[in-house]
Amino acid sequence: MRTFRARHAAAVALALTLFVAGCGNEGGDEGSTARSTRPGGGEGRPEDQFADLERVEEPDPCENDTGITDTEIKVGTIAIESGPGAQSFAPALEGIKARVAKANEEGELGDRKISLVTRDDTGDQTRNSEVARDLVEQEEVFGIIETTFASNGSADYLNEQGIPVTGWHVGVPAWSRNPNMFTFRQGPADEPEKEYTTRNAEVLADRGATKIALIGGSNQASALFIERVKKSIEQGDGELEVVYENVSVPTTQTDFGAEAQAIKSAGADGVYTGMDLLQNAGLSDALSKAGVELKAILFPGGYDPRVLNLPGMEGAVFGIEFYPFELGREAFKSFDEWAPKEVVRGQVPFVGWLSAEMFIQGLKEAGLDCPTREAFITNLRLVDDYDGGGAFDPVDLSEGYGEEFPCVYYVQVKGAKFVPQYDGEQFCGDPITFD
Repeated sequence: MRTFRARHAAAVALALTLFVAGCGNEGGDEGSTARSTRPGGGEGRPEDQFADLERVEEPDPCENDTGITDTEIKVGTIAIESGPGAQSFAPALEGIKARVAKANEEGELGDRKISLVTRDDTGDQTRNSEVARDLVEQEEVFGIIETTFASNGSADYLNEQGIPVTGWHVGVPAWSRNPNMFTFRQGPADEPEKEYTTRNAEVLADRGATKIALIGGSNQASALFIERVKKSIEQGDGELEVVYENVSVPTTQTDFGAEAQAIKSAGADGVYTGMDLLQNAGLSDALSKAGVELKAILFPGGYDPRVLNLPGMEGAVFGIEFYPFELGREAFKSFDEWAPKEVVRGQVPFVGWLSAEMFIQGLKEAGLDCPTREAFITNLRLVDDYDGGGAFDPVDLSEGYGEEFPCVYYVQVKGAKFVPQYDGEQFCGDPITFD
């Protein structure tokens, strides 16, 4: 059993707000209800929706596709460079640039080099739609790399135009509905209200917790995330019980004294949150000051060395979508070599790297002599052993499409260091459906 030690949260003023996947998507699922009419699409999600896909060969003779010249591949980026979300998401752009620099310097794409046209959507869906249209219609980019929680704004438009898109899903279901959109380890369920995984409940149980407190923000996506975790617990074998639930925390709240007392009174020995990292730190500090004894506290995002000395972080467990850096895998060594020294070696910049890695893989699958949008989308979807350049266990980009991805890697803060859990292997749950 772990007892939180009292710390002084007010002494730390770190401008870092790493959102958990999906919690920043306040727009929820609105504006992305249409199913694709592109290859592999169609109404609903039949099990064999990609069964008839056949590899697209390079055209002969070659006629350069939009955004392609004999020496250049023009690629757009949509990131959050300003506004409230920039503290969390802006570093992803540095990861994108680093991976593109590597490809260009090492001649990975033959005679062509990628040129980036960057756009800031400020985390706003309307702005996201505007900048996407500008990139396609005015800049005439070949495709787009996207790392924003506002991707719903342009998802259907980009799908209708047949534009290849790679990036970070951040919990937006469009990445599991539009087959032109590729996120590096598959995305969330395309019907998140109905589908989830047992993983979160199993991790809590594995760490010895039995009475669980769930706490999230007052936005739609955070509330949905917490509701899914709650349902996964309720559908379990009765080993876990939700004793406290709160999804009304304002995004500006920093004092969690009342919540800590309520969690203590409820007898909770495990906590799962759906808030940003600074709020998680505030909650953890309040729990320590209230003398709450916990066997597990889990954060679904926020893997970044700058959090290690924040109040309440000791003993906290973080979920990530790739091998922990501490394992020294080649994918991270490559990122570390190419990313500028001032770029933090953390989750968000590496997500940008992986988003660009996937785009580069799509170009290679399309054929370096004469890549086309159609070949990019079709041939990348046919890849059944994609590992992000060695960043995670291989995944099939067709099988399980539209279903909740059940596996995550975990690290725990011990002695102000991240320590990989489960021998550095991913922890997987089973798919579940809700009534």
